[in-house]
Amino acid sequence: MTTFFDIVGRVSWLLAVVAKLLIGLLILFVVSDVVARNLGMRALTWAISASEYSLLYLTFLSMPWLVRNKGHVFVVFLRGLLPPAGRALLEKLMYIACIVLCLYLGWIAATSLSVAVAKGTYETRTFDMPKWAVFLPIMLGFGLSALEWLRFLLTPVSMYDINPTEMEGM
Repeated sequence: MTTFFDIVGRVSWLLAVVAKLLIGLLILFVVSDVVARNLGMRALTWAISASEYSLLYLTFLSMPWLVRNKGHVFVVFLRGLLPPAGRALLEKLMYIACIVLCLYLGWIAATSLSVAVAKGTYETRTFDMPKWAVFLPIMLGFGLSALEWLRFLLTPVSMYDINPTEMEGM
């Protein structure tokens, strides 16, 4: 099982690296468009759509890595009020809720992706984007996030095991 979750972690890391590269491209898109407009050149009309798609991709591609590294937002005040057994139960229930939610939303994205592939639909903006390519990062993000939550559920690793120095930035 450890090997499986290590592979999931590597894939999550790789997708986060792609998301970081997309942030760099997004910056280049915006700067190029602004420079072109200020120099009196035609606006880069494709840059707006490319920026929007980049935001979609970087959000969902980085999501599993954020779950793995506890970089998501979570509230601990209720957990702190409970006795140790209540904390453990609440923690497991939260993992299960997160897994179910991620699987449900991932299933919706996968269904939408398969319909888009079957129909061959496109999202039409300043350039045509296959609709399946819109749903792919959503499906990947939720699917891998569900596996990362499953890792918390099935292994001794806890979402709440955070070094006090890490809490300073929260």
